[in-house]
Amino acid sequence: MADKAKVASIEALEDFRIALLRYRERAVRALDDVGGEVKRTRDWLAYDRKLAWQAEVRRCQRRLEQAEAELMTSKFSDLKDDHSVQQLAVKKARRALQEAEDKLRVTQKWVRDFDSIVDPAVRPLDSLRERLSNDFPKAVSSLEGMIRALTDYADVMPPPKRPDREGGEP
Repeated sequence: MADKAKVASIEALEDFRIALLRYRERAVRALDDVGGEVKRTRDWLAYDRKLAWQAEVRRCQRRLEQAEAELMTSKFSDLKDDHSVQQLAVKKARRALQEAEDKLRVTQKWVRDFDSIVDPAVRPLDSLRERLSNDFPKAVSSLEGMIRALTDYADVMPPPKRPDREGGEP
């Protein structure tokens, strides 16, 4: 069994400890960013898009009512007149209303299903966050203990003698 430990570089352990701390900081920041983006996307769907499509449906309903009223007015005003322009306006308004209602339905479906779709993808990130919060401090503390112990050991032991280059004994 050897009388001395062969420690090549305590500084390398210190560099590794610092790298671990930097990694933890960046990883926590990235996880926070992901969590923030998920929340912003959920809010955007639930509030911004849902309200916007509800407002668009109301606008399209008003346009359709106005187009239908113009068609009825044109029919009553002159029985022989061509009503194709007003009929085309009614069809266009109905089509726009249908598209807005479809988009509102899709948005409402995404709002309803968002968590069940996104949560399985985000759940592993919670495990990583837990490891970063619990395991990393323990690992860093363990490294600090090793560094302290090796530093104390290096301070107690005399530096190793280097062999004389002129053929002397070590």
